[in-house]
Amino acid sequence: MSTQNTRAVPIRTIIMILISAAIILAAVGVHGLVTRNDDPQAALNAQEAKIKAAATETAAPAADQPPVCLISVARAPVAETRDKLKKAGFTVQGETAAPWPNRPAAPRATTVYFADGGEDTAKTVSTALPGSATAARPAGLEACEGALAVAVVKK
Repeated sequence: MSTQNTRAVPIRTIIMILISAAIILAAVGVHGLVTRNDDPQAALNAQEAKIKAAATETAAPAADQPPVCLISVARAPVAETRDKLKKAGFTVQGETAAPWPNRPAAPRATTVYFADGGEDTAKTVSTALPGSATAARPAGLEACEGALAVAVVKK
């Protein structure tokens, strides 16, 4: 009687399979290195160009845009909002913000209010203020006539 397991795979066969797999993987790796045609400097230059283009788009609003006027809701500080808008290239009226009137109801988040036909401009201003919304100018909001009104709410 033989004590050897006839169903077991011989160790020599397993070693040969592992060596073959290592050779195949090495060949694939060498092929990838040889045929690779990307230039790291070109990729870096392309990324820098994308960043500059995005900065130019946000920092250069159209010249025909109306000025922006800030309204402080419940004495919210407006300095940070003013800085963001100026950095984005918008003209901010005055150094002090107008207070929010008793009527209409105050917004719950920073909101850019627009008059008829000013929705696109309001959306452009809103992109400079992350987390802000746009809305049609409510009746009774007389502050900031002739300008886009930005109601600033405390965070």
